[in-house]
Amino acid sequence: MKKLIKMIRWLYPGLRIKRWLILLVLSIFFVIFSAVRFVYDSDPLLRVFDVVLFVFSFSVFVAGVKLLIESFFEAIYPGKNKELIDIIYEKRFLSKGPKIVAIGGGTGLSTLLEGLKEYTANITAIVTVADEGGSSGRLREEFGILPPGDIRNCLVSLAEVPKMMRDLFQYRFQEGDGIKGHSFGNLFITAMTQVTGSFKDAIEESSIVLAIRGRVLPSSLDRIRLKAEYSDGTTKEGEDKIPDEDKSIKRISLLPQDAKPNPEAIEAIREAEIIVLGPGSLFTSVIPNLLISQISEEIAKRDVMKLYICNVMTQNGETNGFTAFDHLDAIISHVKKNLFNVCLVNSGRLEHRLLVKYAQEKSFPVIFDRERFKKRGISIFEASVVSSSNYLRHDSQKLAKEVINIYNYRKRRWNVWKNK
Repeated sequence: MKKLIKMIRWLYPGLRIKRWLILLVLSIFFVIFSAVRFVYDSDPLLRVFDVVLFVFSFSVFVAGVKLLIESFFEAIYPGKNKELIDIIYEKRFLSKGPKIVAIGGGTGLSTLLEGLKEYTANITAIVTVADEGGSSGRLREEFGILPPGDIRNCLVSLAEVPKMMRDLFQYRFQEGDGIKGHSFGNLFITAMTQVTGSFKDAIEESSIVLAIRGRVLPSSLDRIRLKAEYSDGTTKEGEDKIPDEDKSIKRISLLPQDAKPNPEAIEAIREAEIIVLGPGSLFTSVIPNLLISQISEEIAKRDVMKLYICNVMTQNGETNGFTAFDHLDAIISHVKKNLFNVCLVNSGRLEHRLLVKYAQEKSFPVIFDRERFKKRGISIFEASVVSSSNYLRHDSQKLAKEVINIYNYRKRRWNVWKNK
């Protein structure tokens, strides 16, 4: 009896199923009817009619199946303006994509994630939590939470929700006592932290709201600050204040130095098929993640593709005069080991008008010193990965494509070597 009731529920009004079921039943009937007539009809004209009826009925049957399935998917994925094939592609193809761990912070990491989500759903972003400037810094001080800004940017980059929701999370209030300068997404994560009682849970709930493809994890759940030592021996604390000094940075360190890693970040590194570092601010977004000792130790253990993506331009206050190898050498000097076996540098053309604009801000193209990489035994890949916008930064689609191309190339070479 219960089974019968459940069957009847499929015929309830408003489910948009009955019409397609009726269409399927009728089309099946006429397919069988035309096939039987074709066998028994001897008149050539009637046999032609039977063939036409069969083809038409079968076409209606196929269309009915498609419409019935789309009706189911529309109920399961309400509000998503996607074709059925796109949904199947996302759930089947992308779920089998390589397991990628992307480490960094700031605009660079979110740019990379925006492109990578088109190739795989198995993405874990490990994000620095040392930010002390702007909206994140204010919320960090007022509520005692980890800075949400870089986390928010990564969540939005991986989001599958409509553009309006993404824009809402990135919306920054231009006026209003107490909220001016804050982004809606930062306030949302802060409120979610208060509701759930945990910054970690707040990220997970925000991930559900934005329907992200992958995961976003803070590199540590400890409250971390950065301390810089400059070439003249002076020091300064605070991520937002470090680049203000017109001095070259000798070393960056964490406060506290024994900050513990996020256990989920360690687990993701252990399972990764690709580990990517950068692009981003070298001393304040990239290196701080590696100063958490267990993170760098776990990366060193992995025998997988470990790719460093070098910045397109130097950053005033952090990497003045740095070449491509200087970027990587700074990482090596901080972690005392060469963690990365591949480096990607931009070979694309940089527009003169933008170079002039950047030069006024003391930012210049990163020079590629190929020979120094060769001496270290690091594989180099050059590609045009620069954006064609009004900024000299990486293009998300070009960058992600090159990351996957490098991975596939190295994978093919490994298979050839293994089969020799």
